[in-house]
Amino acid sequence: MVRNVDDLDFCLSSHSQSILEGLRSLCSHPNLVDVTLSAGGRDFPCHRGILAVCSLYFHSMFSSDFVESIATRIELHDVDPDVLAALLDFAYTGKLTINQGNVEGLICTSSQLQFQTVRAVCSRYLQNQIDASNCLGIQEFGEIHGCPEVVAKAKAYLLENFEAVQQHEEFLLLEKDKLFACLKDEGLQVRNDCARAEAALAWVRHCRDSRICHLPELLRLARLPLLPESYLMEILLKDALVQDSPECKELLEVVSREKNNIKPGESAQSPVQNTPHNLQEVLFVMGGLTLDDSDEEDEEEDGEREIRIHSRNCAFYNTKLRQWHQLPDFPNYNKWGYSIVSLNNDVYVTGGSRGSQSNTWSNTETWKYVTREGRWVTVAPMLKPRTNHSSAALNGEIYAIGGTIKDIVEVEHYDPYSDSWALTAPAVKYVTNFTATACLGKLYVIGSCAVKYNALTLQCFNPVIDSWSIICSPFIPKYLSSPCSISMDGVIYLIADNTKKVYLYDPDANMWQKVQFLHKLHENGGLVVLGEQLYVTGGHWKGMEGDYSVEVEVYNRGSNSWRVECFLPRLWYYSGCCSIFLDTSQWPELFPEET
Repeated sequence: MVRNVDDLDFCLSSHSQSILEGLRSLCSHPNLVDVTLSAGGRDFPCHRGILAVCSLYFHSMFSSDFVESIATRIELHDVDPDVLAALLDFAYTGKLTINQGNVEGLICTSSQLQFQTVRAVCSRYLQNQIDASNCLGIQEFGEIHGCPEVVAKAKAYLLENFEAVQQHEEFLLLEKDKLFACLKDEGLQVRNDCARAEAALAWVRHCRDSRICHLPELLRLARLPLLPESYLMEILLKDALVQDSPECKELLEVVSREKNNIKPGESAQSPVQNTPHNLQEVLFVMGGLTLDDSDEEDEEEDGEREIRIHSRNCAFYNTKLRQWHQLPDFPNYNKWGYSIVSLNNDVYVTGGSRGSQSNTWSNTETWKYVTREGRWVTVAPMLKPRTNHSSAALNGEIYAIGGTIKDIVEVEHYDPYSDSWALTAPAVKYVTNFTATACLGKLYVIGSCAVKYNALTLQCFNPVIDSWSIICSPFIPKYLSSPCSISMDGVIYLIADNTKKVYLYDPDANMWQKVQFLHKLHENGGLVVLGEQLYVTGGHWKGMEGDYSVEVEVYNRGSNSWRVECFLPRLWYYSGCCSIFLDTSQWPELFPEET
């Protein structure tokens, strides 16, 4: 008799996997299966229970009163046998290889047979493949096969990268109605005012005979009154397509006359269709902690709450007028340690510490500035509290990196379509002093531990395979304090707050080089691409007297030179910035001068 001892709880961790592998091996024995699927002349012996667990389609079939519920053989029409084989392999093993050759077949069949997990994985794979050359095709595929999340990501990419998309063949093959819808979309972002007209000409030129009749209507969508007179009369009017269209010639002449007759402050009443919004790319800045703020900002000596009037904390810089204009304030004043990123032309603020309405070290808050509506709203909170972290937009999602209390670089990503966060694989090497940016479809983290002279490490995340790797790169810069990075035209620019040096990294060549030095140091600011230039924000102490200055510098790649563009409108000790497109006419009020 066994003596009285504690209970033993036994768990064989490999049991579930062994059962699946055993069931898979039984498929080759006809007497040990209970159903056979047939597709394309091929038979697939399998088990009802496995199919019902993995597929809502088969679960409904086998649990209903239909004849298939008891049939031992089921014919599947319009199903590719190779794709069915892959789905059944996944059902028994949980493993699936997705590539460019099979993703369309997998997403079609998984949708038809309701293999929801496979469909979701394929959808994410497609979203991660979107670029300028294929976004239109992927958008159409999503529309055909009922994948609204794919359609949303592809459309957002098109609106944000229209000038790049129009350079590819898919754009030239676009249907007329879809081109018209694109040009009419209020969210269309173009840095060159002439891009709409050039796109219309290129599209018509591709199939001249059948499309020339649409040119007048397309030009009416090109916002001709906003284009330079020299472009209208010297380039557009002299184009062969326009010369062959009397209606187009008349349209341009009318627009030109009206432009020349308009008095300052008046608007043209022309036959051109103007959308309500004229989007212009601007520098968006949100200020947090200022020099006047302290840890005891809201407490008096007697412990009572002092009434404090907060200064404005949100603005944009109009590069054409070289003026700062105010925007609705971010609701949580005097915040620091947050991260800012723009996605789908909205601004997202994640995490951070010590806002006037919060006394915690870090938080999970995610705020969104809805550009079209001009207001701040909260969206789904992050899964982990973060401060002094980094964020980046990649493939239509936001990645929040680091800034948690664990000694690993925890990563999560936000899907705006589902308004949800999900964990991502952590980075390979632990870093605390780092920056992150997206480039060429991958996420790059550059940094070190917060120890002086600790060498930088370059880590790369591939979202397609959900995997990190360390890149051994020659000539990588040595220690940098509070590095900041951004990508532009396939390369990454890197700065820091302890040096005026500026580095450039080419991921394709895996090489580093230096570009022209900054004029000033910049702390607790940001690095932004606006148009074809880089903007650097952030303050610095100058001289022994302790004066604090907040210059904004701009980098011109053509001349490899920096210039001081302006000053931030407040002496923010901590601020965040990004670039967005907005209708500047809706926000005419200048940012108030500091008193």
